[in-house]
Amino acid sequence: MKNVKKPIIIGAVHLPYYGRNNPFQSYSEIEEYVMTNIKAHYENGIDTVYIQDENLTLGDALPETIALMSSLCKMVKHEFPEQKLGLIMQAVDGIAPIAAATVSGADFVRIKVFTGMIFKAEGIRRGVGETAMQYKSILHSNVKILADVHDREGIPMPGVPIEMAIDWAANTGADALILTGHNYDETLTFIKTAEQMDLNKPVLVGGSVNENNIYEILDHCEGAVVSSSLMLDEVEEGGLLKWDAEKIKRFADKVAAYKNRQ
Repeated sequence: MKNVKKPIIIGAVHLPYYGRNNPFQSYSEIEEYVMTNIKAHYENGIDTVYIQDENLTLGDALPETIALMSSLCKMVKHEFPEQKLGLIMQAVDGIAPIAAATVSGADFVRIKVFTGMIFKAEGIRRGVGETAMQYKSILHSNVKILADVHDREGIPMPGVPIEMAIDWAANTGADALILTGHNYDETLTFIKTAEQMDLNKPVLVGGSVNENNIYEILDHCEGAVVSSSLMLDEVEEGGLLKWDAEKIKRFADKVAAYKNRQ
């Protein structure tokens, strides 16, 4: 953990399907759901969270996605102006996330396919990093970009070593890099590789993070995205709360004690 003073921990609140993916989903219910679960993070020690859109699309972000993500981020930033907030869209789109984050006052975006090319269930997806950087410049936007080097939901372009993929993302302009393998051992290999490179920017693990492995992760990089391991074991039927306040607090307390451990 050499590029930051304290660990960067980011919570992730995943949205239900909506719009053309689920026309029956109430938007007002999504607003209440987001506020309930983000509040659980902010009030229990995780002060940086992103809202994750999961609507399936083969092309650019859909209009309802741009509208909803902008609206949700604006709502959260109005209620919690001092806390850090980001967003991620399921669509591989270099423009829509930057636009939504900029107009809503969000602090950062996560872009899953930033450089290179990846094979996913829905087909080949190509990096949108150059487009994102150009659009950010056009808007004079201060939004930070967290870029995945590989999206673990797909297979990266063959023949590209992880060192080269890391370099591509770093040199294209990402403010921080997210490294996640298809399993935890591969993730460790990735972050140990990045640790030996002169990147001068934070590296985070993007998945499979929990209370038991967070110290090992922080020994080799600057932070992590954590979500599934902090969810409630059982969600009340019809309930909106899905993340466990006690798990969040315990995890945040453990991270806070990282530098003081024996």
